[in-house]
Formats: sequence, C-alpha cells, structure tokens
Amino acid sequence: MSPCRAEITDPTDVHPQLDRILRHPLFFRSERLRRFLEFTIGYRLAGRSHELKEYVLGIEVFDRPAAHDPRIDPIVRVEARRLRAKLRAYYDSDGAQDKVIIDYPRGSYVPEFRLRPAASQPVAPVLIAVLPFEASNRSCCARFADDLTRVLIRELDLSTAVRVLSGKQSRRERAHIEALLTGTVRQARGRLRVTAELLSTGSSQNLWSAAFESVPSTALTAQKQIAFATAHALSVHFRPAA
Repeated sequence: MSPCRAEITDPTDVHPQLDRILRHPLFFRSERLRRFLEFTIGYRLAGRSHELKEYVLGIEVFDRPAAHDPRIDPIVRVEARRLRAKLRAYYDSDGAQDKVIIDYPRGSYVPEFRLRPAASQPVAPVLIAVLPFEASNRSCCARFADDLTRVLIRELDLSTAVRVLSGKQSRRERAHIEALLTGTVRQARGRLRVTAELLSTGSSQNLWSAAFESVPSTALTAQKQIAFATAHALSVHFRPAA
C-alpha cells in the first residue's frame, strides 16, 4: 500500500469506506471478517480502543464462551492475519485509488484510518448515465426493473471509478456523459432473466455486458447481487492503470 497521511477519526470518512470494503468480493461472503471489521471499527470510532483485546474479540466476534483461553484458542490471531492479508489484496487491486485506508498494525486489533496522499487520487471518475431497465409487460417484471434501476444507482454511487448521473442530471450534463448503462428484464418459465450492458456514447460500442437469472420469490436478494456484480465489473473496467 502507498504511504499515507496522518490518521483520521471522522466517521463520515470511515463509514463509506467500510461499506465499500464489505461489498467487495474479498469480504462479501466472509462473515467472520465482516464481523471483525464492523466490531473493531465501531469500538475505535466510539473511543473504546482500549477494550479491543484478544479475549473480548473471541467472545464478541467469534462466539467463544466466557471461559475460553486465547493462549490455547488462536482464532482471533488467525483471523487477524487473514484480515490484514485481504485488506492488502483489496488496496493493491480495486481499492488502489480509495481515499481512506483502513489498516491493522501487526500485533494490534485496533484499526487505523488514514488518508491517501492527494497525488494518488484519480483525476476524475467516468461519467455514466443509468437508464431505466426495460421490462416485459408482466407486472412483476416492471416492478423488478424499476427497483433494480434504483438499487443499481445506489450501488454505483459507492464506486470511486464512476460517477452516476440520472434524471435531470443526465439531461444537464449530456455532453459529458461517456457511457450509458441499460438493460432488460424478461420472464420465462418462471424465472426472471436480466441483461445489462454498458454502451459508449461516442461510438455506441458495447463496453461491457452480462446476463443474470433469478426467481420472483428472491427478487430483493437478486437485485442486490446484480447491482453489486455490475458495480464491481464497472469499477474494474474503469480502474486507472497502475
């Protein structure tokens, strides 16, 4: 990771960065590391760093009994090593341009929050417009498409690689928009089929596309998964070269 400035303690800087990390594939399905991050960062921001001891973490994060002995059970030390390694991997890849860096010094369970030097910041995010996803005439498809469009915009707003425009913003800044995200929702044989594609406004070239499937009963979960996968793909696509 790059050298960083002095530590920060403003929750309005830290919480969005924590949310961004938790949504990343390295952490999205790792319940233990997610709990480790949320618990220790919450205590750090609340001024309770002195309570972040191995024994406390064993009980509160990893559900160990009150009688557990950290000298015998190394779960906290093992997970702390995993967490440091995954944070390094995140900041060496998709998080290479993130403004806030969350780190755990070796031998400590107290997180540190630092600002990346201004020289490392990206020049400007890519401007994209999210168009309403088109749906077949089935009412469930229409609801799904409308909700998916809203979830996509919220998810993409967390990305540092793109800036999302919609509605009036798109009309005001039409000349500056570099890509359009659009898609369709169809129902066939009891399943919802979603396609998404990103088109260059200059050449109409297809920059990225993907297809997803879901069932109506899991619509909310599917919308979040599709939005996350799309945001991750676009962040990788538009990530500045190292």
